[in-house]
Amino acid sequence: MRYLEKAALAGAATGLRSTSAVAALISVKAPGLPAALTGPVAAGLANLGVTGELKQDKKPSTPSRLSPVGLGGRVAFASVAGAMLARGAQHAVLPAVVVASVAALVGARLGHDLRVAAAGRFVPSAVASAEDAVALSLAAASARA
Repeated sequence: MRYLEKAALAGAATGLRSTSAVAALISVKAPGLPAALTGPVAAGLANLGVTGELKQDKKPSTPSRLSPVGLGGRVAFASVAGAMLARGAQHAVLPAVVVASVAALVGARLGHDLRVAAAGRFVPSAVASAEDAVALSLAAASARA
């Protein structure tokens, strides 16, 4: 898989769960990671971040992912994931950052709209868990060698 395709997958995952792609890259010690993100402490913190986000997402008090802060965080995390993927593939960083960021915005919008549509037909926690599975699967696919 080419690095821009991986960047798109990472961005889509980030649009659904903001920490998922960066955490996946850290967990597999992907090429292109800064040295500080290759150790067990970074992996533990990344997993903790994803776990916290998965739990927080189910709470009714959680703000919309489409808020400026929610979208900004997603773009920032997607940019980091895209940059790490580009560095690992020894390609230009900017195209991967742009692809990942746009995919994050699209993923956030589609994820939001699909979740709202499905929530009226299914148990909301089941819909959220299905979205978790999609986000984690996309993130894992982006991190595969």
